[in-house]
Amino acid sequence: MLQAPSPAGASQNPRVRLKLLTFNVHNLGRADNADDRTYRVKLDYLADVLTRLDPDVAVIDEVRESESFDELADRLGTCPYRFLGDAPSANRRIQTGILSRLPILEQGQWREFPAALPGHEGGTLRLAFRRAMPWTRLELPNGETLLVVAVHLKSRRAAAEEIAETEPPRRRRLLGRALSNLIRITEAAGLRCLLDEAMDRRTADHYAVMGDFNDAPGSTALSLVMGLEDEEGSELQQSEERRLFQVLWRIPLERAFSYVGRGQRHLFDHVLVSQRLSLGQVAAGVESQLLEAERRQHRDHAEGYPRSDHAPVWATFELAV
Repeated sequence: MLQAPSPAGASQNPRVRLKLLTFNVHNLGRADNADDRTYRVKLDYLADVLTRLDPDVAVIDEVRESESFDELADRLGTCPYRFLGDAPSANRRIQTGILSRLPILEQGQWREFPAALPGHEGGTLRLAFRRAMPWTRLELPNGETLLVVAVHLKSRRAAAEEIAETEPPRRRRLLGRALSNLIRITEAAGLRCLLDEAMDRRTADHYAVMGDFNDAPGSTALSLVMGLEDEEGSELQQSEERRLFQVLWRIPLERAFSYVGRGQRHLFDHVLVSQRLSLGQVAAGVESQLLEAERRQHRDHAEGYPRSDHAPVWATFELAV
């Protein structure tokens, strides 16, 4: 995918292209498929989608088994560099990974984040992300670097399992829904704090935060991660440098959805990029035609579900050489 366009006159202003993509692949693992045939069909489907879209860097959400992540990468064949975050010790053991055609200069994962809780008088806390956020610093062909952070925030599903079973079912659902939103927003704020630290240290020339945020573009969680909160006048210039920008802003609203649940369309999967990278954006899209709304839940289909309940979101950029 990374190549220099060659129209007339391009030699005076050479460019390289970079394509970023995020894809929640819906429980990728043998244990989540009815049999080996269903699992193979799923791998074939995912590899075909990724091959056709041909990203240089892809964030892969909802990996259930590390062996399956390697199988998908091998089947794809175009991204020799890969990094899979650790599985959580509790809750659903799903992982987030990064596939890259670009060399990895450095990699790691954010497991904890700063947070403040009502009634806590000891200052900020360090809380654990429910799912570790892997990151990689990549080498671009023009000599610059790109920091990619892979995200999978808490879903909107009520966290009723964390409410005491002695509570009535309705109260567990209500409190669980509130807790789910609180977890997602708190993690989004903590992620923003970590991004601020990385950007202030000038960790890379460009930044991309990609994945399943389980929230809409105008939500509190997205606003926090993008750095859209109000600032004092003295901080405006620094805030602009920290800002992240949506890549799908040109896509008509009726087409900008990556998930369908109970007949409702949602844009939960996002590619957010730093200002300099956003200025080089030349195209973006979401493959919503791949969604099959009524067949998204594996537990409802004993024969297995060899697709995904999310659509890939991607963006292409041109960078100066």
